[in-house]
Amino acid sequence: MPDAAPSDDARRWFAVLGAACGRINEQAKAMTPAERSANLGRGAGGDITAGIDRMAEDEILAALRRLHHEDGRSMTLLSEELGVLEIGGGGNPLVVCDPIDGSQNAKRGGPGFATAIGVSDGPTMSGVRLAMVHDHGTGECFTAERGVGVWLNGVRLRPPDPPGRLRLLGVEGGGPAKLTAILAELSGQVSRVRSMGSLALSIVWVAMGRFDGLVGLGAARSVDVAAAQLIAAELGCTVGLPTAADTGGSPLDMGSRRRVVASASPELMAELVRASSAI
Repeated sequence: MPDAAPSDDARRWFAVLGAACGRINEQAKAMTPAERSANLGRGAGGDITAGIDRMAEDEILAALRRLHHEDGRSMTLLSEELGVLEIGGGGNPLVVCDPIDGSQNAKRGGPGFATAIGVSDGPTMSGVRLAMVHDHGTGECFTAERGVGVWLNGVRLRPPDPPGRLRLLGVEGGGPAKLTAILAELSGQVSRVRSMGSLALSIVWVAMGRFDGLVGLGAARSVDVAAAQLIAAELGCTVGLPTAADTGGSPLDMGSRRRVVASASPELMAELVRASSAI
């Protein structure tokens, strides 16, 4: 559908969530380093909740509550810090949110962090029908509607050509030992390696052709992947958890953790799955 535009429902969600991301961006700029990095205890995902995480989650929650009051929509929020929260009686849709993906970058004042939000009609990845990944460093806002397409700051995107080789490989979520191990498995195949510190952004970069592939060196939660994997799928990129056959049935919850692999090339995808399984 080359000229397809987002549905009215998608436009409403994108407007509400986009406004919340704008407020997050402005507040993040105004926070002091101490406020950004303040230790507020462990969130539902098991990681330390920093001040910037809590601020971002509060803005998303406020936006969803406004959507409920203005449109009468009920929903369930699944968020990295709060866990599961019913809004207006709960039920579907399930809003899967990582308020700050790339918290280590955000806490230190770096630009590589994003807000990632998926809207799902079911309890698994296959149910995700809307997605937004907002890059707070560049101002790029990626949105997607299942079966309709992907937009960057409102401009429709086309799928890039699949890569022929791993000139630039993204890696996320692991220390030196795992990085050394994956590079040994891919010896002679990879030209350069980059780690952004944000899994959602890395998946989107693969879908955009900015990376030729991605290997997650550690297991990821669904909140890190749900939005970005829909953007990738709509641009012809495969995201595996850890294989493509596993992705659709992967649960949207806080307990499950899965290794992530991605590429727009089936041949490279197969090689990355093989290498990932060996470490």
